[in-house]
Amino acid sequence: MRALPVLTSLVLLAGLTACGGEAEDLLRPRPTGCYFAAEEGRVHLSAEQAANAATIAAVGHREGMDEHAVAVAITTAMQESELVNVDYGHDDSLGLFQQRPSMGWGTEDELMDPVYAAFKFYEKLQRTDGWRDMTLAEASQAVQISAYPDLYKQWETDATVIAAVLAGGEESGLACVSGKADEVATDAAALAEAHEYHWGAEVSQVDGATVVIAAEDAAQGWNRAAWAVARAWDHGIATVEYGGKVWSPGEDAWTEPEPESTDGGRGAADTSAVVVTFAAGE
Repeated sequence: MRALPVLTSLVLLAGLTACGGEAEDLLRPRPTGCYFAAEEGRVHLSAEQAANAATIAAVGHREGMDEHAVAVAITTAMQESELVNVDYGHDDSLGLFQQRPSMGWGTEDELMDPVYAAFKFYEKLQRTDGWRDMTLAEASQAVQISAYPDLYKQWETDATVIAAVLAGGEESGLACVSGKADEVATDAAALAEAHEYHWGAEVSQVDGATVVIAAEDAAQGWNRAAWAVARAWDHGIATVEYGGKVWSPGEDAWTEPEPESTDGGRGAADTSAVVVTFAAGE
């Protein structure tokens, strides 16, 4: 009786094979989520995970922490919560870092705020003697005091790639294909407010469906651009332009902009500003 599904599958496969390349396209899984690429390798995260990683990185840079510190924080969150802001855990642990209200990390509401949780993690990391000379796993353990310290090591390479991309550079190593939060903010003012909360700095302009974020150099420009791309998950962003490239959701990732793609005379090739645009009607 089980032969029928198998036979049906073989017939379907034969029919698809006869269609050639078109059939292969139908069978090939479509990329989803976000891809981080740096010298150390390539990492795939869901859109939600990428948004949380970008928040952790932004808070770190806001607090003057370096790329190594951001990698420590991301290593920790990958092990503790898989970079998902969960409202449960061992005993009263919760949030990205599985911090415990009963241990003085903060209230439940505070620890469910990724910005607050990241700040508290960096705060303790800074008070940890010798953390700059530790491996990512060692520094994670020094902050968390986990019963399973060896588990942090498995995330070191991925965290190094993610932190490098979110630190910025000559070009963006972050491309997000798809994914949408349950609640999506679809106006420019909400993104501007999020930028100020995460980075501790106001955007330079909010104009209708466009947000302009000033950049002092390429590193700052690309880390703000990567942050904006990761925020497409919960802010419904249509495009991000910086340094002669434009990102929009989909498999093409960063591309050369259309000749008429300019804003306020700056043009997409300008490196002094990241231009974020929301879709009309959103």
